[in-house]
Amino acid sequence: MKPWLPVLLFGLLCASSAAEARPVEHLNACETLVTGQGEAERARGLGVCLTEVLVRVSGRPGLADDPRLQTLIPGAARAVLDLEYEDRMKALPVGDEQGTRDRPFFLRPTFRDDAIGNMLAGFGLKPWGADRPVLAVVVTSHRDGRDWVVARGVTGVTAGAQVEALDAAGNRFGVPLILPETAGLAPGEAPADLAARLGGEALLVGDLSWDETAPGWRVTWSMPGQAAKPWSRGGVSFDDAFRAGVGGAASILSGGPQPE
Repeated sequence: MKPWLPVLLFGLLCASSAAEARPVEHLNACETLVTGQGEAERARGLGVCLTEVLVRVSGRPGLADDPRLQTLIPGAARAVLDLEYEDRMKALPVGDEQGTRDRPFFLRPTFRDDAIGNMLAGFGLKPWGADRPVLAVVVTSHRDGRDWVVARGVTGVTAGAQVEALDAAGNRFGVPLILPETAGLAPGEAPADLAARLGGEALLVGDLSWDETAPGWRVTWSMPGQAAKPWSRGGVSFDDAFRAGVGGAASILSGGPQPE
């Protein structure tokens, strides 16, 4: 594993007390899974990572859907500063039916600052600074007659997985997060008040409900204190719901468009 990965995760996802902006390191680095070390799989993986890095550096999730991005992906290899493979099954011997060609690897490229900056300039964008506001996130979940706040240290398979999904969304968009440490609100306390009490520079409040008719999760996000309208998603996994929330917050905080 790259030595910067634990640092990146700690810096992005375990922000706890100070409210000042925090420097986010290794914005140009990415990890994705590929099958084997062949040229075609490497090119595919580099394309996935280039997209992720451009979004993270710019703070603009909508960039991933820009058709102009497809013209840059074939040249992703030319923008690479460093490249590493790690065998995901390195503890297991290579068998007759699982040779190195089909063996899963983590592909970890790091892209050059100048290359990423030039690509963003082609979209009329500049990199979002590495000093980024800490985002306090309060999500209230509802399912099967139960209500809970997504918080660190909670019990339950779904609640714990939701914390991991929020952390992953923070990592994906380069946004430092603060989450509650307990799964409840004080009597009469509004989610926005709890978010403010956490001490972040910006607040993100979500209301997440399981919808049997979709089926899937329905979520509405808002950012109290920001000139932004609430935005919603329906019929999605909670991973997608959290990516919509944190990605939308990244767009707002980086000066980008209002999420829809």
